[in-house]
Amino acid sequence: MQNFIAEPDHKTSISVMSLIKGRRYTWSEIVDGTGADPAPPYFLLHRGGKVVAGCFRLDLNPEAPHIVLAGDGLQIRERTEIFCAQKGSIPVCLKSGMGEWLCGGDFKLARASIDPADIAIHSALAKRSDVYKLLFLEEVAA
Repeated sequence: MQNFIAEPDHKTSISVMSLIKGRRYTWSEIVDGTGADPAPPYFLLHRGGKVVAGCFRLDLNPEAPHIVLAGDGLQIRERTEIFCAQKGSIPVCLKSGMGEWLCGGDFKLARASIDPADIAIHSALAKRSDVYKLLFLEEVAA
């Protein structure tokens, strides 16, 4: 299934494809299409020290794609901080079924929060106790 739009990536020699909002993809298609390294953490796909896509499960991030809960693992923290420091937008996909991910469009970081009160509210909704940071994303108009 070829549901990508080709875009050259001028920073690497990898041919990068943009995911199309509203289309469903397999995990392999997302990894191949973005040129991502298929290594953890899987929620922020990365390549060459840059986050290239976000893939979020609604059971762990019930307010995604607008609010994402970053867990407290070392690799997760590292990738989260890289994403918070970089400019621009990334395609965001939400798990939509067995082996399917729905592209919700391109999003950028609007703000992040480590405020304990904010984290408590959103962690309770997700029934999670491992959240160290909240990422508030906003969709970028096409």
